[in-house]
Amino acid sequence: MSDAAALYTALIAGATVLLVILLLSWLKKSTGKATEEKEREQNIKQESEDEKEKTQEDQERIKSKPLKKWKQTSGKKWTLPSHPWLEADFKGHTEAVVSLDFDISGKYLASSSEDRTIRLWSMKDLNDKEHKYIRRSVELDHASHIKFSPDSTAVIGYLSNENKLQIYRISKPSQTGVNFTDVVEFPVVCNLDVISIGIASTGKFVMIGTTTAFQIWTTKGEILATVETHQTPNTCAVVSHCGSFVACAGFTPDVKIWEVEFAKGGEFVKVSSAMQLKGHQASVLSVSFSSDSQRMASVSKDGSVKIWDINVRYKQREDPKQLRTASLPEQGPSIVAISPDGRVTVVAVNCSIYIYSSTSGQIMQSLTEVHGGGITSLAWEPASIYFASAGGLDRYIRLWNNVAGQKILLDELKDKLPKATSEALKRRMQQQIEETENRLKTFQQT
Repeated sequence: MSDAAALYTALIAGATVLLVILLLSWLKKSTGKATEEKEREQNIKQESEDEKEKTQEDQERIKSKPLKKWKQTSGKKWTLPSHPWLEADFKGHTEAVVSLDFDISGKYLASSSEDRTIRLWSMKDLNDKEHKYIRRSVELDHASHIKFSPDSTAVIGYLSNENKLQIYRISKPSQTGVNFTDVVEFPVVCNLDVISIGIASTGKFVMIGTTTAFQIWTTKGEILATVETHQTPNTCAVVSHCGSFVACAGFTPDVKIWEVEFAKGGEFVKVSSAMQLKGHQASVLSVSFSSDSQRMASVSKDGSVKIWDINVRYKQREDPKQLRTASLPEQGPSIVAISPDGRVTVVAVNCSIYIYSSTSGQIMQSLTEVHGGGITSLAWEPASIYFASAGGLDRYIRLWNNVAGQKILLDELKDKLPKATSEALKRRMQQQIEETENRLKTFQQT
């Protein structure tokens, strides 16, 4: 064999060996990558199963939690613990109470229940043993969410089974009070689970929040926009009191806030992203606006409560400011409600209520185990005098005095009094201080 042939054969053999080495290396990397991908998928699946198992354990723990401070008596009636801050108990529903809302005047509290009724409770004569209400039956369904119209002439309810809104009109006040009149139906909304409804104080739109998006509707039942939130599943969606914003929370640790824009002539323009609340470490369970739409409160699965200042130049991309962070005394399903005046933030966890100062972030009162079932709804009276809680399975609606808010107000007045610039202002502030002190004297020190 010639030298050229031998060299050619050697080159061929070397190239073959090199190709085999490269092929083996590629197969190893490919197998390794596939193994890593498979392991990653298994880890994700395991984490998901662990989280699901943990959630189930939490739910079982909550369900099996002993009823320490109340008892169920014969005839499916509950005896709940009293408290110095408790103003009244509204009793009458025969199944779980699921939603509450006050009208803008504070004269009526609306409630809906799985007993297929919506009730209007009078806020007069709260010291009476039996409290007056009117009722409206919901045929073959129940309203899972309710809201008063801005002018207090109707209650909007979302029917759980039929997936649609109904408007229950209310008569004008007379010597005999008010009553439900006719019903206006919206078209079928969607087949997804509805988590909340809201209505702008301007009356320009109705918001319907689902597990994946929120929708903007006219009050005549015409859909204006559908906004995908990309944080599935959503946990809550709320409309600000000014009627300009919709805030939505969900699986992610951020709260997204959109602006609903209308032209000066009242025509709908668009829904656009406005700002985000960033700071929680886990999914956000509930959010709430103050009445001036400058403060917000949020509660998260990470066990924290946060107070936010959203009075920022969001159009110039200025971020909301985190004012306070506080910890929850216990874990479980949670609802947050900041008072209309922004002084107090109330958080319901399981069967208990924790009252925080929005200024300091400190717990001012713990109303532990005050319901016989997990709390399903919180609602503030517009003047921040009372807030109401619904205990779900115990069928009670409990009305609480905002003693914490009065204490904070008193401190504010005393701090401002020396800085008053006129004698007339000093006299007015001194009178407010005396009135607030007298109100607080009616409650026991706890």
